[in-house]
Amino acid sequence: MLGAGAAVALGAAVVLLCPVFLGVQVFLDAGAKKCYFSLYLFRAVKVYGGYATLYDRGIAFHLTRRKAVLLPYAEIVDTRKKFELWRGFRLLAYSQVIEAGRRSDPASALALCACVQAAASLAAGYLFTEKKCASFKADVLLHERESCLKASVRAVFVFCLAIVLLTAAKLVLRKIWEKHYERKQARRARS
Repeated sequence: MLGAGAAVALGAAVVLLCPVFLGVQVFLDAGAKKCYFSLYLFRAVKVYGGYATLYDRGIAFHLTRRKAVLLPYAEIVDTRKKFELWRGFRLLAYSQVIEAGRRSDPASALALCACVQAAASLAAGYLFTEKKCASFKADVLLHERESCLKASVRAVFVFCLAIVLLTAAKLVLRKIWEKHYERKQARRARS
């Protein structure tokens, strides 16, 4: 039998080392100019949800009825550096459904659908060749008598909590080191 301390240590090791599945669902309606999103753990526990809209200088993420976070377009370029934590995540499954239609010009909607399907085929080929995704599905629906542009995307990521925590610790230590280095440079400049 395990003692209480050993049982806690074993439980912590299991939680840190077992895979965690994060589901992301996104629905975009270009006509309504809104993008709805949801995050789920293990496909059952909803972690978060909300919607995003465009405004004149960026994107507004509506997190609650009264709270929104504004992301200016200028900062979107630098966001890649801020998401280094995502390196610990692996794409397990991806599926999308794109709906397009243009009542006045159906040929342009057909061309859009063809381009989207070609891009999805290229992405699927790359992901399967590099073994970066286990399941990839892409569908396109063409509406003949309706003008619309909608997208529904579902992605499942798998990650190990220990790897994500180590990456977060690395980021924190890097920030501490950068601040220390800046102070050291400031002292040298004053001397």
